[in-house]
Amino acid sequence: MSNSQGNGTNTTCPLCGTKFNRFTRGKPKTYCSDNCRNVVKFFNALENSLNNVNFINFSSNHFKGDLFRLANNIKCKNRV
Repeated sequence: MSNSQGNGTNTTCPLCGTKFNRFTRGKPKTYCSDNCRNVVKFFNALENSLNNVNFINFSSNHFKGDLFRLANNIKCKNRV
């Protein structure tokens, strides 16, 4: 999730697909906004934390259900 796409001044956000101007002063932007950058940062932190938890079956299934409900709340825009 952390690699950007495109080499020109316009590129596509690897998280949401929005086109944006990549080149600014300093380090080139990877994500179109702070929201997208933070989502990736928090997702990676969650993934790293989950790798250190030893779930029992009931707890694991309950947490998977929570993640499934969260995934179903992701909003998508139809783009042509």
